[in-house]
Amino acid sequence: MKTLRLASFGIRGFVGESLTPEVVLDLASAFGTFVQGGRVLVGRDTRTSSPMLSYAVIAGLVSTGCEVLDFGVCPTPLLQFSVERYGAAGAVSISAGHTRVGWNALSLIGSSGAFIEPLGGETVLDIFHARDFLRQPWNRQGSVRVVTDFTQPYFDALEYRLDTPAIRTRKFTVVFDPVNGAGCRFLQPLAERLGLNLIAINAEESGYTAHDPEPRPRNAKQVAAIIRPVRGDIGFVASSDMGRLAIVTEEGETASEEYTFALIANHVLAKRTGVLVTNCCTTRTVDDIAQAHGARVVKTPVGQAYVMAALADEDGLIGGEGNGSVALPAFSRAFDGFLMAGLILEAMAQTGKKASELLLRLPRYHIVKRQVYGPPRRCYRALESLQTRRDWMEDGRMDMTDGIRLDWEDGWLHLRASQTEPMIRIISESRCRQRAEDRASTVARLLEQEL
Repeated sequence: MKTLRLASFGIRGFVGESLTPEVVLDLASAFGTFVQGGRVLVGRDTRTSSPMLSYAVIAGLVSTGCEVLDFGVCPTPLLQFSVERYGAAGAVSISAGHTRVGWNALSLIGSSGAFIEPLGGETVLDIFHARDFLRQPWNRQGSVRVVTDFTQPYFDALEYRLDTPAIRTRKFTVVFDPVNGAGCRFLQPLAERLGLNLIAINAEESGYTAHDPEPRPRNAKQVAAIIRPVRGDIGFVASSDMGRLAIVTEEGETASEEYTFALIANHVLAKRTGVLVTNCCTTRTVDDIAQAHGARVVKTPVGQAYVMAALADEDGLIGGEGNGSVALPAFSRAFDGFLMAGLILEAMAQTGKKASELLLRLPRYHIVKRQVYGPPRRCYRALESLQTRRDWMEDGRMDMTDGIRLDWEDGWLHLRASQTEPMIRIISESRCRQRAEDRASTVARLLEQEL
């Protein structure tokens, strides 16, 4: 099965099979050509393959004349935050984020700190495929400088953005699982700034993720198992790049990752209304919250790059996706797990509510997520085939913004080929749990027949 996934914002693959040093060298050379040999930041996560890929990225960039600032192990949101502050033309983050061990990825970041916009990303891919690289002679090669002092400016800004005195007063006990990823060494600075009693698990940079790194209830069981015995106020489970976050309440409830954005949006919009940007398959809870606060909702295709582009175009206040991702563009153009954790703690501190009580204030739906695996080309063909059939649609209203979405009064169903893995993702949501399950099961069977 082909495992190399190219997208306008970067590349993802299985290391040693499809994601090789040669592929990485070419993509980095294409990006260095695109930024015309400018200054580029490079950061990585803790996976065993990330140092090797980092060397290949740096070699490609230097060959095009780039000045490389090597941040070493660095969560993607910190790297994005640093782009403008270091006057960089862009950055490359080496991290597979939520994807399983064995995989890795390169994410391309533009001069604003956001993932490179689709048009710019397509230009990079054109250069990559044509291998039309900027080749500098021996006396005009780029340079490499190691940077280690990037942490303090980020946490200074985060402390200023949050109601830090209110958070510090509460002296929260927080259980945090960074899945042995890039966030490990940065949890203690976060705790010190916010006055937290931190209980960190899976916080060793071992090179291996402690479990499936996608923040979802099934991957939050370790946090849920200890939060009551240690009298924790809240638990957080992050992806290996710190771009996604899921919540565990003080009662041990492993909340759906869909509610991370919903909870934060409810908190932010209660203070100030504005445009909310999300993708076309995020829970209706977010739409209900926006309506309650008089906020306009803008929907995009799935992916951080699309959400950030829409936030810029619409002068949006807040953006996010139902995978546990949130961004405040006034702070940074990144999905940022540290910021998410801080905002949730701020909501608890300012309202005096427990995590479980904040979740109870949200409109709730039943949501079901499934995956059907198959080669990428066959996945797209299967979706095209289903699009022409009406026998499974139940007279739902169809939308083709990204994949196939069907809407009914009581819920919705969404199918799309994954940009990051060889699969079709199925999301079904309804007021009735059984109806959500039935719709997801029906379409999963149909897709398996097509594949």
